[in-house]
Amino acid sequence: MIKEHFDLIIAAIIVLPLALYDVTFDLFLSLLHLLFEMLHIAFEWLELGIEHTVEHFFHTSRHGSQIVTFYILLLLGCGMLFWLSRCLPRFYAALKQLVQQAWLRRKTELQIYWLSLTLPYKLRLFSTVLGVVYLATSVM
Repeated sequence: MIKEHFDLIIAAIIVLPLALYDVTFDLFLSLLHLLFEMLHIAFEWLELGIEHTVEHFFHTSRHGSQIVTFYILLLLGCGMLFWLSRCLPRFYAALKQLVQQAWLRRKTELQIYWLSLTLPYKLRLFSTVLGVVYLATSVM
């Protein structure tokens, strides 16, 4: 069931933060701060690990091992950027195709559903949508 309605779940995840923008913004900033803290700790751990390994294997001074560590990290960063430049276009194309297929499938389902309704049911559906929009936009 989740696989069948996955695109509707994604749409709800996108639309719900628009209604709860203040909570969403606060939660987003808190999660972003946590993510940056975790990335910083992971980077420091990796950097110190490389630095101590270089110092141990090559018996260099602190400054020398820091220079070697910088170039090793620069090489790793360039490798990751190259990998991203190779993977992101394929990921974007697959995501674009998935979104287009979901859009066409839902559009066809809604068109078939709308055409199958009688006039009284179409009026009820339309008035329900208008009522929900009015209640969602009215200021208390």
